[in-house]
Amino acid sequence: MKKKIPLQILKTLVPFLKKESSMFEIIPQNQFLIKIVDKDKNSDFHFIIEDFKNESAFSVLVNRKPESDLATKIHRKWVNADLLEKEFQSWLNILEDYDNIKSIFDDNILEAFSNEYYSEFEIIDEDAEINPLKIKQILLLDEHLEKIQNNIEKYKTDINEVEIDDIICEVIELRENLTKKSKKWVIKKLSVVWAKISKQGPVLIKEFLSEGSKYLIKESVKFIFEKGIDLLH
Repeated sequence: MKKKIPLQILKTLVPFLKKESSMFEIIPQNQFLIKIVDKDKNSDFHFIIEDFKNESAFSVLVNRKPESDLATKIHRKWVNADLLEKEFQSWLNILEDYDNIKSIFDDNILEAFSNEYYSEFEIIDEDAEINPLKIKQILLLDEHLEKIQNNIEKYKTDINEVEIDDIICEVIELRENLTKKSKKWVIKKLSVVWAKISKQGPVLIKEFLSEGSKYLIKESVKFIFEKGIDLLH
């Protein structure tokens, strides 16, 4: 697939694709040269390179959303290849600003729980945004997530039905991507799952997030990231 994309475009984007992978993902498809989307599942922001031409200058047709920090609409335009890096960076900056800004739409309690769990993992290796977890880590996490998926339904009530269904969807998505996503993506997603469970109250925390099971998962991940040691070996 990469040999269908002009080398100059690849050289321009590769540094960003490695550095900023926590903000977006590349969608495999055959319609465009490259399709990059915001990782926020509730967002339709994207950066697409539809086509290229080499006439008076080498240029690419960019389809991006949002257009700028002043307009969230789709914007399509031809961009000189030498300016593609600047164009892509401006799009990334907007994603980062959205991620960092506080608003009335944010769930501060959920965010606090998520940050607390994520901070307990020590991810210091340089490839955490690129490489996957080790196989034994994946199996350990999948066993933990399977327990949640198979048992959390019994705690559903008329009041929390939407939240429990959302947790199940998050767990399913995480399980499906344990072997497809980077270490950092998996740990961030796991932290969100744990946060959503915690928000349901002490009963679910005791059932699914006992200190013993959390400790085993966190220590296994931490030590592999730091020293290459697998506690499950």
